[in-house]
Amino acid sequence: MKKPDSFLFTLVYSFSLKSATLIRSGGYLNVDNPELVLHLSCTHSPDDDRIFYRECLSLKKAYSLIIIGVSDKTRQETFQGILTLGVKERGYKNNIQAIMDEARKFRPVLVHVHDLFILKEALQYAQDLKIPLIYDVHEHFPRLVKFYLPGSWVKKQIHRTVLAFREKHQSRKAAHIITVVPQLTSRFSHWNLHVTEIRNYPRKDLFKNGLTEVSETALRIRELARKRIILIYAGDVSRHRDLFLFADTVDALNKRGYTCMGVTLGHGEKGDVEEWEDRCRKSQGQMLHLGHIPHGDIPACLQEAHIGWSVLPDRSPFNISLPNKIFEYLACGLPFVSSDLHNIRHLFWKNPAALIFRDEKAEGIAAQIHSAFPDREMLNDIKKIARETFLNRFTWEIEESKLLDVYRSILKDEKS
Repeated sequence: MKKPDSFLFTLVYSFSLKSATLIRSGGYLNVDNPELVLHLSCTHSPDDDRIFYRECLSLKKAYSLIIIGVSDKTRQETFQGILTLGVKERGYKNNIQAIMDEARKFRPVLVHVHDLFILKEALQYAQDLKIPLIYDVHEHFPRLVKFYLPGSWVKKQIHRTVLAFREKHQSRKAAHIITVVPQLTSRFSHWNLHVTEIRNYPRKDLFKNGLTEVSETALRIRELARKRIILIYAGDVSRHRDLFLFADTVDALNKRGYTCMGVTLGHGEKGDVEEWEDRCRKSQGQMLHLGHIPHGDIPACLQEAHIGWSVLPDRSPFNISLPNKIFEYLACGLPFVSSDLHNIRHLFWKNPAALIFRDEKAEGIAAQIHSAFPDREMLNDIKKIARETFLNRFTWEIEESKLLDVYRSILKDEKS
């Protein structure tokens, strides 16, 4: 943590344009700003895609913003006019305490919460300050915890039931609920009259065609793409992401005479990453893992590839997913291959830029890819369709107005 004077400087810089009032009291800094909004999460980092790059970059047009989340170390940064505070990861109970300790230094007009674990404490905080709270539901949290939680089926089911009960009763107290997919919208509409669905579509200004600044990673992919068709995955490196199926599919494609290579970008748990890197080393040059790269470098890297990979298992909780990455692929002019999930099929029925497969075996998937994207000439035509699909239907700018309307409605009601 920086010294108090340094912290004061950061806040003055962040809020000077919006006339924030800073009061030093008892060794702490209290911020009393009529336009200040806090975003809180004990499971997401302050620079999370949805929280920072979508919602907060839009909200900063009208509000002063602070994001408090978890990080690999205690840190504070002001980026694009938004103050982000990261508390060091120490387990979710300690994370909650540390995040709420930071939150209590401020007096916002609204608090926007991004996960169930911290919802109870945030509701109490909002009640104490007599301010509204938004609960932003990124996924079906009880099912997700059940899936990832180690232990017996009985233990998993008990945790899922308890979390579902908590979420049902606590979400009723929220001034508004924001969801990302129709299934969650339907679920929360039973408990709260104020529910808005806001999708995770990419921002047009972050995914422009023909980016002039190209990273070394992007240049490396460009060089590889001169001789081979590049299939790319950008996201979490996790055993639940079926990446071994990706490697097997690339192998099957090459055996069919389809000269290609699989490239992955991203990070994850140490054990999962090491296992995946070992698999890539044994692929005889067919797979390459380039690791975690800065968020701003992702568009340039994707634009150098030919086909995006987005595969999730067709079982709970993933079967109601609408992965961010498929829209990022489209934004960069990439067609994508995806498992047959309901929300994806509903949006991309008969769209040539989306190859949605039901076959769970690498050989069958490879045959479909070879048929749909037989050569570079066909791929170039489909890449144009992919970009047009994004621009016409799936930009964040379409969703942004919904978010701003939610905020205006809540704060207008509070004033009245």
